[in-house]
Amino acid sequence: MSIKKIARIGFSKIRDKELQVIAKTILDSMTDNSNFPSPIPSLAELKTLLDDYSAKLAVAYKPGSREDKALKRESRRHLEVCLQQLAYYVNSIAKGQASVALSSGIPIRAGRSTLVVPTAVENVRVADGLQSGQIKISFDSQPNIRMYEYRYRKTDSGDGSWSDRVMTSSSRSNIIAGLEAGQMYEFQVRAINSKGPGDWSESVFIIVR
Repeated sequence: MSIKKIARIGFSKIRDKELQVIAKTILDSMTDNSNFPSPIPSLAELKTLLDDYSAKLAVAYKPGSREDKALKRESRRHLEVCLQQLAYYVNSIAKGQASVALSSGIPIRAGRSTLVVPTAVENVRVADGLQSGQIKISFDSQPNIRMYEYRYRKTDSGDGSWSDRVMTSSSRSNIIAGLEAGQMYEFQVRAINSKGPGDWSESVFIIVR
């Protein structure tokens, strides 16, 4: 079995200042990198989160108050999620190719890859939320999955365009708000692991109350 290079997915155990350096390296490495033409999330979002984290880290290390440290932890969590999502994106593009993965600046872990691209998500369920214009979406979870994406659209939208994709780590009770009451909507879900995204699920439909 071949050894593949996989971008690191978890960042929670990295020390504060090391995370700051890693995030800056990733930002610099992926900027104008032809291997990654459309990063998800965007590099602009990464820069905003990195700048916020750097500022709050500096205050918390003065030393800061307990409030300053709490603000730093909250900022760090947002940055970690952004880096994790970028790692999924890098892995979906690189497909184990070392030169491509390494060019992202994301730390690489080498190992024997037994993962395959996820299968289509099954048993997608939609139900009314607590308020008008809300829908609750759930689906069967899959092993070795860190993130799911779902999308939706009005069935009579004309151009057939989907909403922006929404990421979640939970397969249960995801709330979608701001939908138009009395309209029928279509929903799809897919799973993502370090090999990339799977196929979209079969569509499910509901009339929003």
